Amino acid sequence: MDCGWAALVILSSLHRLWPLPFEETTALTCGLALLAIGVATISAGAMEFRSLRKISGMEVSKLITTGIYRWSRNLQFLGLYLSLLGIALLGRSGYALLLTIVAIIWCHYYIVKVEEPYLKLVFEKEYLTYKSKTPRYIGIPKNKKKTAK
Repeated sequence: MDCGWAALVILSSLHRLWPLPFEETTALTCGLALLAIGVATISAGAMEFRSLRKISGMEVSKLITTGIYRWSRNLQFLGLYLSLLGIALLGRSGYALLLTIVAIIWCHYYIVKVEEPYLKLVFEKEYLTYKSKTPRYIGIPKNKKKTAK
């Protein structure tokens, strides 16, 4: 589904549907930057999984909380959001931007209503601890330091 949605955003951008009134150099610069950051984010997250079976959810032997996943619980989605925004800006397409916003809302709904409860069910306390320390999309991890008595 993600690939299909990305294809719609790419096609909309290539055909510049509903052109946005952005200056070309600014749109290209910002679009390329967002696309590069998004692809790098997706790649870093995929490398942390070290397995296509884990990435696809076919193997759930261990909750990944290390590396770049210390900064975000939903790195793959964040990378997708940034990539799609970058593509929409590159094409200066209002329709691609609209599709991207819909994708972000849909993915967020999926994360909150389906993925997080599933992870809580599978990993129980380990996931709840991870969730309490790590932002959903991006941020500084919270350190739960215990004070000595």
